[in-house]
Amino acid sequence: MLNAMTNLWTARVLVIIGFIAGYGSVGSTFEHIGDERFLPTHVWYHFFREGMGDVATMVAILTILFAAPRFRTPITWWLMLILMIGFYGPFWMGMPFMAELAAPSMNAEIIHLSMAVPAFLGCFVAYRHFAEPAHLATQFG
Repeated sequence: MLNAMTNLWTARVLVIIGFIAGYGSVGSTFEHIGDERFLPTHVWYHFFREGMGDVATMVAILTILFAAPRFRTPITWWLMLILMIGFYGPFWMGMPFMAELAAPSMNAEIIHLSMAVPAFLGCFVAYRHFAEPAHLATQFG
């Protein structure tokens, strides 16, 4: 049972679940582009930048998770964790300093948690596959 819970595929699925949960949130960012409620239009540029940064982060994380065993090193695991902190951290980092930086509703907060929790779980489940020698970590992943 422990092998199934620490399997690299379990980690990959958890991260993908987090990304799928965030589809609506990232999609909303792109939907704000062109929305006249968000004027001046320079704000649209920032939505575009954020959305593209989100997509690039997800692609980078998936590239790390699906990389060949020889690329699974402690450094690449730390890169994945840093990318996740940069991706999910802003959901909560600004809140203590400015109320306007909090999630706009409890529904948004739940979506943010449903994005971050499985992805971080997946990251930590994957750790042993990046910390151990490749020939050991791939026995179950």
